[in-house]
Order: sequence, then structure tokens, then C-alpha cells
Amino acid sequence: MRVAVATLSHETNTFTDRPTTLTDFETATGDAVLDSFAAKRSLDGIVDRLREADVEVVPTVGAANIPSGTITPDAFEWMRSELATQLDGESVDGVCLDLHGSMYVDGEPDPEGAILETVREAVGDDVPVTVALDMHATITERMVDRLDGVAGYRTAPHTDVVETGERAADMLVDHLRGELDLALAWASMPMILAGERSETEAEPMVTLIERLRETDERPGVVDANYFLGFPWADSPHAGCHALVTGDASARETVTETATDLASAFWDRRSEFDFTTEAHAPADALTVAAEENGRPVAVAETGDIPGAGASQDAVDFLEQLIDRDDLERPVVAIYADADSYATCADAGAGATVDLELGQFVDREGGLEITGTVEQVEAYDRADVALLATDSVDIFIADAKTNLHRDPDFFANFDIDIAERKTVVLKSGYLSPAWKAVAAKRLFALTAGDTDQRIEAAPYEHVPRPIYPVDPDAAFDETVRWSA
Repeated sequence: MRVAVATLSHETNTFTDRPTTLTDFETATGDAVLDSFAAKRSLDGIVDRLREADVEVVPTVGAANIPSGTITPDAFEWMRSELATQLDGESVDGVCLDLHGSMYVDGEPDPEGAILETVREAVGDDVPVTVALDMHATITERMVDRLDGVAGYRTAPHTDVVETGERAADMLVDHLRGELDLALAWASMPMILAGERSETEAEPMVTLIERLRETDERPGVVDANYFLGFPWADSPHAGCHALVTGDASARETVTETATDLASAFWDRRSEFDFTTEAHAPADALTVAAEENGRPVAVAETGDIPGAGASQDAVDFLEQLIDRDDLERPVVAIYADADSYATCADAGAGATVDLELGQFVDREGGLEITGTVEQVEAYDRADVALLATDSVDIFIADAKTNLHRDPDFFANFDIDIAERKTVVLKSGYLSPAWKAVAAKRLFALTAGDTDQRIEAAPYEHVPRPIYPVDPDAAFDETVRWSA
């Protein structure tokens, strides 16, 4: 058996004004797809499982990038055309894809649906196609009608990325071996939900995710999932979804399962709330100052690079500098190529004057003076450490999530266990940070990932939708793939 694989992954924030071009992506074609992308992906699980099943893997195309702004049409056209080129002339028995599910392209609000159309045009309707998706995928009818099976992440923060790929590959192999006949049923809920209100280590997600695992054991059910969508995309397909991959011979069971899962989720909609202690920005700093343990990790949730924000909002930094009760805070990381270049050109030991980042609430950036302590090069981002009179600030030449790993700071001789306050451009904190932080706080700042989604400037999101419209109603209709 031969199975084509690809990874085309991007979570798009339509509220940031910076477009995402092809040069922003890490790309690969052909065999190089299997050796690219240093971070573990669902593709790794897909390939491992296929090889364990003695399936020949046919790599096609890869493109992935940290979440960012709306993708330019030429970048997306490269993905589609390269995928079509790689599939052209290949005789394959199946296709297994690693997608995110919440990509957004200028002029194409359903890119994953378009990608799957390209696949179907190349391989036909009889070749089974399965996919691994992020929990925050935005499900569309166009996607479902071109798929045979779906597996989604069941953790947030996402720690089961590789395992999700394994599930997507396993169901495809079972189908190819004639052990089942894959089919999809799904129910949509008019609801927008941020990841910071739906971490899977807390209720109601703990119970809901356990319900998925129990559901997997039902005869006829192959893989049950919740997909929560992405709240910082003004998408006409926005919503939450219960999606069940099942055996076509168990249509009644699979339909009932999709209904039950969606109803259980909808019934608990008012329970989704921050599972990390959350405060207005100034109040978050006051709580941090009063905490005796260290370090206190403060997530600046309005400017999350992992959710597509610009990573350069300085409003919260201005408040931080004005405080004298936080000892010497560390702040990570600002993405500002010009400020980084000034630091790098000056070199360690030099004093520099910067206009850092940009304010959300007014024009311009924050004027600061500091000493360049250290400059380091990393994969896809270079970083400088700037010491001001009161704060240590990390500045990068590009968006990065290096600060999600607490060990990053040791490379700059910073012992975070000795620091009272560490401010991170982040939403929910990584498991590594949760393990070392004496206290975790959300600062509900303004920015491209403002957690106050009820007031987001939506123009294309279908209405009514909860919680923007508290009286939104749930239609229990279950749809099947075509």
C-alpha cells in the first residue's frame, strides 16, 4: 500500500494587520518533508504508524509557521499548486494529512476545504483521506464532505500532537485493510471559545474529554472529537463542533453519538472560564507583588504569539516599568526587528536607545534606554537581552515562542527561581512553566488576542453566537459527510 502525506499548518489571526507571506513559512517538498520541521508534529505520528504497518509513505509538501496574520493569496497558491504537482501521476491507496484547521487566506475563508478539494481532484473520490487537526480547528462542510476520517488533539496546552497523527494513520490503515468503512458525522454549536477558557486540565473540559475517550469504546465509533474553533479569526465558519468518525455500517449509533457529545458540550457553555487566575493588567501586577513564592509567571494574554498576535504590544511593559514593588522583572519576548538590530549592531556591553514595539492605545512605541547584555542566535529567531534600570527585556528579530521553555532563560544566565516576576507573551502556560511557577496569573491586556471576545469586532462570524449573543440557540441537527 502507498499513502501520500503532507503537513500544511497555520492558525490565522485576522485581527492583526500584518499579513503572512510565503517567506514566513518553513517549507519543504518531496522527501525533504520528512526531515524538516524540528518541532514534533502530527506528521511524525502519521509517518511512524504508516511505516509500522508496512505502508509506503509518499511525502508531498510541507508548510508551517507560528500563528500570525492573514495569509497572502500567492503563499496559499504555492501550497495548493505544489500539493497538486506532487500528487500528479502518483498512484496512492490513501492520503493522510497534518493540518491545523483554522487557516485563513485573503479571499479564501476556507483554505483547508480548498486544500482537500485539491487532494480530491488529484486522487479521486474513492481514495480514502484522513486528517489530524488541532483542537482549535474551524470545521466546515466543504472539509467534512471531502474527508473519510478525522482525529483531533484532546489536550490544551497541546501535548498529544504526535499521538493525534497516530490516530489519523491508524484509522486510515484499518479502512484500507477492509476492517471498517470510514464515515463522518458532525454537529455544530453556535459558540466561540478561547483556549484560555477551555484548558483540558480543568472542568468542564476534564469531563468532556473523558467522555470522548469513553465514546471511542462504543461499537461503530472510531474516533470522537470536539473542535473549538479559533476566536481571533473573523470567519464565516466560526463555531464549536462535535465530530465523530465512525463505521458507515453503524450510522444510527454514530449519529446519536454526535448529538450526545454536542448536547453535553452546549449544556455546559456557561461553565467555560479562565482556569488560571485572571485580572485586569494593573491588578495582576499587584497580585504578583504580594506573592511570596517565586517566580510568579504573568501571562500577557492580549499579545499571544502562539495565537497570532504581533508580539510587540508595549502597553503592559509601560505599566511594569512604572512599578517599584516587583523587584527586577524579566519580560519575554518582544518581536521587533529594528530594535533587535540596534542591540545586535551595538553588541554586548553597549548602551542603546530604542523605540520598542507599538502601543495598542496610541501611536508609536515605548522609548527606553538600556544595556545590551547578550545576543544569541536560534532557529528562525535571534534574541537580545536588554537590561534597563528596572527591567530585563528580551527582544527578538521575529516572532517566536522560545520563552515557552523556562530553560531558555538559563542561556542568558538568568535563574528564574530567583526572580519574583516573569512576564511572558503567552496565553495558557506550557506544562514546563506550570511545573516551575510558584503562582500563575493572566493579565487581561488589550491586543490582537484580547480575551474579551464578547466585544471583538466581528463582521463575518455567523450570528447569533454565544457568548456574543447570550440567547443563541443550539440546533441538534447532525450532518454526514457526502
